[in-house]
Amino acid sequence: MNKVIVYYGPKKEFEKLILDVNMKTITQIAYESDLRRRELIVKAENTSLEYKPEHIENFVAYSDDYSGINESVIQNFISFISLYDINNLYLHNPPLHIHKQVEKTFKQLEVIYYKYKAVDVKKIKEFNYKFPNHIIGQEQVKVEILTSLYPLVRKSSKKPIVLMFYGPAGVGKTETAKFISSILNENLFRKQFSMFQNNEFASYLFGGSHAQSSFAKELLDRESNVILLDEFDKANSLFHSAFYQLFDEGVFEDKNYKLTISKAIIICTSNYKSENEIREKLGDPIFSRFDKVIEFNTLSNEAKQKIIELQLQNQYSMLSNKEKELIDIEYIREKILSISSRLNNVREIEKIVQDIISLILLRNLLSEE
Repeated sequence: MNKVIVYYGPKKEFEKLILDVNMKTITQIAYESDLRRRELIVKAENTSLEYKPEHIENFVAYSDDYSGINESVIQNFISFISLYDINNLYLHNPPLHIHKQVEKTFKQLEVIYYKYKAVDVKKIKEFNYKFPNHIIGQEQVKVEILTSLYPLVRKSSKKPIVLMFYGPAGVGKTETAKFISSILNENLFRKQFSMFQNNEFASYLFGGSHAQSSFAKELLDRESNVILLDEFDKANSLFHSAFYQLFDEGVFEDKNYKLTISKAIIICTSNYKSENEIREKLGDPIFSRFDKVIEFNTLSNEAKQKIIELQLQNQYSMLSNKEKELIDIEYIREKILSISSRLNNVREIEKIVQDIISLILLRNLLSEE
């Protein structure tokens, strides 16, 4: 075999390594192997039948492929590929079973880890400059985040920064995580913990069969080193132990995968009202692992007015020229400002701006003959 590469990181970067289009994936090969095995059974009486291994220029296994193949192929991977004449082997985020077999078999093995974008002085300054125009009404949050992120600038610090954002819904917690990821020009890795029930969450965190989704596998596939664990408080405390080593050292391991993340920003969110409530509900073992607990305040009237203005500008800009002629933006502004005290968060403001504009346009449409 000429080349054996194990790559850990996002799929789009892995694909850049495979220059030759003459390739077959492990799912294609497994399917064809099953068909050929059936043919051999049918032809078993032909004693002159000779086996000639198929030549494969580039044998490729994507991260998603492992869930679609038989468990025995994963457990006996080297035996499986020995049935073929392979020039180059490319493995994307393989399970531990496969990595160990390949590492033991091939001396020319090359392991490549994707380098995620790092926080540096330039990014710190960009965050400081742009934050007030992206996250309205949370001025105190900016300094706390900057203080927390600065250790990542130092080359000696590789431990993930773990932050807990808490406060009312819709005041900027998730948007702040998205903003940090955008500063690094990467797609945010986001998991919504409220979507998991206890039974499925156990296998998701600790690993089930290779056919099941898992937190470890999705971490390997991620495109960003900004990791958002939304509604972290919804995870049963029974599962907090799964995060201890990740928060402490950046290491996460289940029964099928093991990975290390370096210089990551891990953001947990909750709707708790105080640090004391977080400590009481989550418990000291997980609370003590947050590098900083940052409060997002209820929006002030001034903040609401700024958000109303931004939402008006954003949604008005998306209208066609004909639609803009039908919209009296001053009338809408005054109408929404008059009820701003009853609006609690960004989502409510966005919705009412959208509803009023849509209602005006709908009335005009229905009045046309």
